[in-house]
Amino acid sequence: MAALSGLAAALESYRGRDRLIRTLGYCCQLVGGVLVERCPARSEVGTRLLTLSSQLSHCRTVLRLFDDVAMFIYTKQYGLGAEEEDIFVRCVSVLGNLADQLYYPCEHIAWAADAKILRVDSARWWTLSTAFWGLSLLLGIARSLRMVLTLSWRLRGPAVAFTSMYQAVRASGQGEAATP
Repeated sequence: MAALSGLAAALESYRGRDRLIRTLGYCCQLVGGVLVERCPARSEVGTRLLTLSSQLSHCRTVLRLFDDVAMFIYTKQYGLGAEEEDIFVRCVSVLGNLADQLYYPCEHIAWAADAKILRVDSARWWTLSTAFWGLSLLLGIARSLRMVLTLSWRLRGPAVAFTSMYQAVRASGQGEAATP
């Protein structure tokens, strides 16, 4: 019963639903693709799983239609990243926010074109939204790598200084008296 309550609690939030839909969609895509490619006897089940995966992906796209305001508020609050110490992290974060701000409208236009709401070429808009999404991912990776490296340097810095001091004291002979 606790597991069911946990699932219900997760599904009450937008983030929890999105995680479940995304995970289920990717699992259906993986299993469906394997069944279609490797098991001809099960290809009908695989095709159905691929269809379900596509519908779940479409569901996530529709739900993202409502993410614009939250993303705009986040970007506005972050601003130019004045609270960031590292100028590289600040610039990459601002560029990532810009890529995210451009991604959403492009995806919305592509979706509206596919739904026959707008008369534009959806393929161009999907390509553009995918490019902004990819750019956002790359900038996020660059930001994370820089932060990991910075933390690594900070952690290594005092240890290197301590080791150097220890070696210097030891070389001068002062450390010999304390050694048993």
